[in-house]
Amino acid sequence: MSALTRPERAPLTPDADSRPFWTACAEGRLLGQRCAACGLWRWPPREHCARCHAAAPEWVELSGGGRVAGAVVLHRAFDPGFAADVPLTIVHVEMDGTDQQMVLIGNLVPPVSAEQAAGARVAIGFTAINGDAIPVFTITGDHDVA
Repeated sequence: MSALTRPERAPLTPDADSRPFWTACAEGRLLGQRCAACGLWRWPPREHCARCHAAAPEWVELSGGGRVAGAVVLHRAFDPGFAADVPLTIVHVEMDGTDQQMVLIGNLVPPVSAEQAAGARVAIGFTAINGDAIPVFTITGDHDVA
């Protein structure tokens, strides 16, 4: 019999627009991108603004705090590289300081039900996978009443 091994996850492949984000993650920092011309926050990062079409992206360091706007729990891994991680709570987080315009998607650790996650205050952290720093979120306090 051969020993079972965990399947590899695909490595990150940052492009020119996302490279500053991933470089900051490797340093344990969170950067958000906004338009220097009109101030619109955006995710995913891109060169041109969707509102004013300016090619003036700027990167701003964020606190890493936010509020869970939505959540789903996966009980089945659709990629073998994630099989050991289920159940997995995936959250949409409205990042503080971005006027609810920048919403990141990530894992909530430890996983909880979608009902428990919805509205929760969270903080970002980073976990190493295949040598890459991947953002994850943890619940830090009470739910917002908004």
